[in-house]
Amino acid sequence: MLSRLYPLIIPALSTSAVLLISGCATTESASSGGAGADGTPTWSIQYQGAIQVRNKTYHVVDLYDVSDSDLARIRAAGSKPIAYFSSQYEEWRPDASQFPDRDLGNPLLGWPGERWVNTKSEAIRSIIRSRLDLAKRRGFYGVDVDNTDLYEHITGFENSTRTAANYVRFIATEAHARGLKYSLKNSMDLIPAVKNVVDFYQNEECQQYGEEDRYRGVGPVFNIEYKRPSSPYRRKGFYSLLKRTKMGAFEEEL
Repeated sequence: MLSRLYPLIIPALSTSAVLLISGCATTESASSGGAGADGTPTWSIQYQGAIQVRNKTYHVVDLYDVSDSDLARIRAAGSKPIAYFSSQYEEWRPDASQFPDRDLGNPLLGWPGERWVNTKSEAIRSIIRSRLDLAKRRGFYGVDVDNTDLYEHITGFENSTRTAANYVRFIATEAHARGLKYSLKNSMDLIPAVKNVVDFYQNEECQQYGEEDRYRGVGPVFNIEYKRPSSPYRRKGFYSLLKRTKMGAFEEEL
C-alpha cells in the first residue's frame, strides 16, 4: 500500500499528498535533473507500467519492481532515484516469509494482503534494515517509506504517535547510516517530533484538503492531485503534479 495510493488508490480513503524536500535534517537542492521555475526541485513518481524517464530532479519508483535497466536510465538522465517500500507487511513481497506471525497485526483496511506490524520488534526492524541494504545496493539516492501513520489505525499493537515517531526515527537513522535520504509519507502529526531526521515529506492532495500550512518551514513541496484544481497552483516552493489513481506513467505538471 502506498498510503491511499499504491497498488490502487481507493478514492474514499484518499486524503492529501505532498512531497517536501529538505526539512531540518538536510537541505536538498535541484542539483540534478530539471528544476522548477523558482528553482524548486522537481519530481516524477511512477510504480506501474513501463517507466517513463523525465527530466526531473528526483524519480520515485518501487524498490522491488523497478528493473536495473530502468534505474540506469533514470540515473543517466540526471535524475536521482528514490525507492518506495512499505514499513508494514505485504504478502507479495519477496521477504514476506521473514515476518514472524507474532509480529503481524490487523489488516490494513481496504488493502488486501497487507497487515500492520509490531514496530518495536527486533525481527521487524531487521527486515527494514535489509530493505535499506537492498536500496543501497541497487544505487538508490533515498527511500520513500509508506504507512508510518499507524497512530491513525487499529493495528493490533501499541499505536501512539510516540511509537510511530520512534519507528520513523529508527528507519531514518538507519537510512542515513547507509547514505540514503529518508522520505516521510503522510504522518503529518509526526513532523514536529521527527523533522530533524527527515529529508523528504510526502502526502496527497494538499491543495484539495488545504493542508499546506502543516508543512510550514519544511519545503519545498511535491504535491500530487488526483482532480484538476479549479485554479492553477502557484504557491512558492511547491511543485505540483496531476496523477491518475493508478500510479502509472500519466503525469501532468500543475
